Amino acid sequence: MVVAIGLVIALMIDQVTKAIAESNLQYLVRIDVLGKVLGLRYVHNKGVSFGLLKSLGVYNIAIITSAIILLLLFIGNHFKDKLTSKEKFFFGIILGGALGNLIDRLRLGYVVDFIEIPYWPIFNGADSCVVAGTVLLLFLFYRREKSRVGRDNGNES
Repeated sequence: MVVAIGLVIALMIDQVTKAIAESNLQYLVRIDVLGKVLGLRYVHNKGVSFGLLKSLGVYNIAIITSAIILLLLFIGNHFKDKLTSKEKFFFGIILGGALGNLIDRLRLGYVVDFIEIPYWPIFNGADSCVVAGTVLLLFLFYRREKSRVGRDNGNES
């Protein structure tokens, strides 16, 4: 259930912000939000991360994305009894982000990207959810492992 909550939150953030971007931004035209540090620029991403692998085509990329999502679901199900509620939530955030971009690919043939920062490819809410969810999940894993090692070392003394 906690995974589903994270997934729905990420999916809603992604799809709502993309709809707002599509209806309010002119294609390829930048709007400065915080000077040159943060801007909005509506683009169509026909590749994967950073626009790579465009030559694969939308359906091949969608198949690969679907396979990755299924693999994540398999891994998550395998370890579900070992994950804390926070870890399950962030796992759901990752899945929701991946699903958000898959929905775009299947619905539109491309992913809607619109957040622009210097020296980084334009991205969207789904990308942010995948990255933030992964970083936070890894942080929780690290913290749990560090705590476990500390307890183990304390027991050896």
